[in-house]
Amino acid sequence: MSLEARWGALCAWFSSPFHRFAIVLPAAIALIVGAIFYPLFREAEGHIRNEVRAAIALEINGLDEQVHERGLTALRDALQRRIDSAADRDAVYLLTDRDGRVVVGNLAGWPDGVPAADEAWFHVRTADGGTLEGQVFVLFGGDRLLVGRHSPLESYQERMTARLWGSAVLIIVVAASIGWFFMQHLHRRLETLAREAARIQEGHLAQRLSLSARNDELDALARRFNRAFDEIERLVDASRHVSSAIAHDMRRPLIALRRAIDEAREAAAADRILRERLEGLGAQTDALLRTFAALLSLARIEAGALGPKWQPVDLAALVADAIELYEPLAAAEGRELVGTLAPVTVRGDPHLLFQVLQNLIENALKHGAGTIALELAAGEGDVALRVRDHGAGVPDAALPKLFERFFRLDESRSAADGAGVGLALVRGIVEAHGGRVSARNADPGLAVELVLPVDGAMPALLD
Repeated sequence: MSLEARWGALCAWFSSPFHRFAIVLPAAIALIVGAIFYPLFREAEGHIRNEVRAAIALEINGLDEQVHERGLTALRDALQRRIDSAADRDAVYLLTDRDGRVVVGNLAGWPDGVPAADEAWFHVRTADGGTLEGQVFVLFGGDRLLVGRHSPLESYQERMTARLWGSAVLIIVVAASIGWFFMQHLHRRLETLAREAARIQEGHLAQRLSLSARNDELDALARRFNRAFDEIERLVDASRHVSSAIAHDMRRPLIALRRAIDEAREAAAADRILRERLEGLGAQTDALLRTFAALLSLARIEAGALGPKWQPVDLAALVADAIELYEPLAAAEGRELVGTLAPVTVRGDPHLLFQVLQNLIENALKHGAGTIALELAAGEGDVALRVRDHGAGVPDAALPKLFERFFRLDESRSAADGAGVGLALVRGIVEAHGGRVSARNADPGLAVELVLPVDGAMPALLD
């Protein structure tokens, strides 16, 4: 993977609010813990250092009194008594002459790194890894006195640093784990809501967003959406009822009008002009009847009253029959139907599936151009049928609307005799078979693809 691809994948990963939360939460907690405990650590460190220096100063004051009252001999005796008593094992004493020879003390020699200057404070590491802290005095005659202590400061710093880092790591791990489990729970909940919303978007208007027993903010939001979906379903059902009612009520007068036109045409057999006009009116009436028939079929399919009559269907043979039926019409327009058909069998209603093929081919003949290619291929558990023309295609913004009833383009793909129900009927039949249908621009032309399951499982037609 290239560096650019890795960067793009990282940006895509970080764009998720869940992933950002998983990083920001532990980092914020670690910063808060550091902001609280680091000043406490520094304050405790200062207290320990002050206590050590106060103890050293107390030792120095006691020895100073011995020197002033009784001289160097008394100082040596006092140092020896303190060393022998071992009352304070952390105390360090060392008295040397001007040449650096040890006179008395519990150190073998002058420590490296300790200055010989008068009243100089020192803080050095010892050979055993400890810390020696104290003060140096230059006495009369050049003798040097070192008073100090084995300071617990370094070991305290090491222990506290290790504990602070360990606590920080533990806090980050615990916070990250809690955040991760919380986000996983929230992510699963949102995925469930997204799947249910997708089913509603696909046309299953009876689907609703699920609610949990917690009655939290997501449940409140889901209830609001469910109320909106209830209203949408009511409006869609009303629209479907109106269109089907109009189609049903208009068929009877149109049939009567078609019969009257036939009778008038027979009566006007001698008048050629009148007969031709009556034939044109008859063709327009037939187109209206076909439109109303398609609307009624679509309404019955959507209501579940026209379910498929399930039986094994040789889909390749069905497509071949459709190609054979429309080949003369295509040839008359100087066009060609080409099929690439894999042998596949599905379960469904052969009459409804043949209606799908008729509508797709007629749509390509009316609105497309050039060769019409039909491709039938078997997938894993499904079958894909593609019908492609080589015309001008449609605007990308219109692709999602092609399968809506009464949708017509304003330009090249709209025909005067089209009512915008053919592709809506295609979608209704395909979904009644448990499949899906989509369209895309093939550059050139429009490609319509429908996918059917091979097992023929009965879908929920009343969705």
